[in-house]
Amino acid sequence: MQQQAVWELLAGVFEPSGLLPITLPESMEAVEAHCEDLPFDYAAYTDAVGHAYAFGFGMNWSGVIEDARTRRYRSR
Repeated sequence: MQQQAVWELLAGVFEPSGLLPITLPESMEAVEAHCEDLPFDYAAYTDAVGHAYAFGFGMNWSGVIEDARTRRYRSR
């Protein structure tokens, strides 16, 4: 069953997409300074294009996902 899903994905039957369940920290210093009991207390990694890999950020083949979910999560 899983192999069939992979083949369908590669054939273009489905478009892969997803949202980050965590924020990717910008540096090791941010990780070390992070308070374990405080969510979202460190800056997210930002790539050269300007995408910040924070909680709820998502992409698909079309680019960055912009929908009700990502707008809700962006306010954090």
